[in-house]
Amino acid sequence: MNRIVVLCCILVLALPSAGQQKPVSARDSVLIKQLFFAGLSDKLKENYVRSNESFSKITTIDVRNAAAWYEIALLNFRQNKMAEAEIAIKNAVGIDQNNPWYWKLMAELYKSTGSMDRLIPVFDQLIRLAPDQQSYQFDRANAIAIAGRKEEAMAAYALLEKKFGPSESLDRARQRITGVTKENGPAVSGTEAMAAATLYLSQKKFLAASKVLENIAATHQDDPLFLALYGDVLYETGNLPGALIYYKKALKLTDQLYGVWEKVLNISILMGQYKQMIAIGEDALSVYPNQAILYYYMAFALHREDQNKDALEHIRSAMALDGENKELQALISALQAEILIDQGKTAAADMAFEKAVKLDPQNFLIMNNYAYYLALRNENLDKAVSLIAIAAKALPQNASIADTYALILFRKGQYDLAKSWIEKALKNNEAENSVYLEHYGDILFYTGTPDEALIQWKKSWDAGNDSSLLKRKINEKKYLTK
Repeated sequence: MNRIVVLCCILVLALPSAGQQKPVSARDSVLIKQLFFAGLSDKLKENYVRSNESFSKITTIDVRNAAAWYEIALLNFRQNKMAEAEIAIKNAVGIDQNNPWYWKLMAELYKSTGSMDRLIPVFDQLIRLAPDQQSYQFDRANAIAIAGRKEEAMAAYALLEKKFGPSESLDRARQRITGVTKENGPAVSGTEAMAAATLYLSQKKFLAASKVLENIAATHQDDPLFLALYGDVLYETGNLPGALIYYKKALKLTDQLYGVWEKVLNISILMGQYKQMIAIGEDALSVYPNQAILYYYMAFALHREDQNKDALEHIRSAMALDGENKELQALISALQAEILIDQGKTAAADMAFEKAVKLDPQNFLIMNNYAYYLALRNENLDKAVSLIAIAAKALPQNASIADTYALILFRKGQYDLAKSWIEKALKNNEAENSVYLEHYGDILFYTGTPDEALIQWKKSWDAGNDSSLLKRKINEKKYLTK
């Protein structure tokens, strides 16, 4: 039996009926208030571990304290611990079925996990508590539709129209199921077309996926799922600007597509749009404050914009979440190392790199970066060689790794071997990299061919490397370190 199942059993067994529950003593009541205040205080400080300890102590004293269970659920939800959050919020609603905030949190939990069949009964409860709240009934109908229960969804939309009247939103929702518009009559079923496009996409048949989606494009411009799927097709075919447009359109219609937020941020990195990325990241975190990777993306963008203090704050938030995902935590630690290097904290940076390599020993690009920074500082070169040798063996065609290997060997005075590795880097790199060209010139200078070195330095300059040191190398026609 795994740990989660054991915990579930313990919690269920620990929740006696109201008749069995002993009344809370006056002394315990005072202690509960103190613990509740302490828990809220720690939550505001984002010390979720201590906060959770306080609320858990309350449930030990008074197992039917619904408010404490709610706070435990909220803390776990923020840390992306969905199984623990679900157990706690179920305890809360089991004790108090008339608190809408408990049901709202349960709804957010099931939205985040995509559990539509569990989400629908939650909306039933919210509608029971607020029968005139139109949004609950609309969201319930949408959840039924997403669950694939078409006839039931159409009945829910009909009931919604009868109670609140017709609307464009209702027309679009029904159209997404039937593929029928009032103006144009029967059309290709939107649901079936999108299912087919998804299948083609998984098979990497991008042209077929695109054609299927184009057939329903005219009637689905207000469907966020269509827009996101079309964005996926554009992304997979390398049209990043086009994909970004469609993803952003989808997010304007709904902010509940978590995967789209990630894709938008990823494209922003690839396109170097760091300022825009910061604004997008803030919007994403306002909806999904419990996702570690969003904090990582924000830290990345802030670092690229030289806002390292804010970047480290987001690094700390990222590290506090999703601690079981070692691959992600390795990326976070490696980014932390780069930020610390910018701040001149090389010892701390090395520790962060060591942690990253230990967390994910298969991430050879992290090894490459660690080795590269050691080479730049001309420190611990034996360590750098051991790292880059592993990376080069795993990724023999990677130009960046080959360049790093060349730089390390150059620092160690092994110029002929360094020359072979830098030439490999330039061969494997389709577009000549200005930094690689500068390194090539440095190595050629020390292999006794200064004229050829000058040619490579000039090529580096023409390729966009405008460093002042490179300019001096060209003007003085010799290798310089500073």
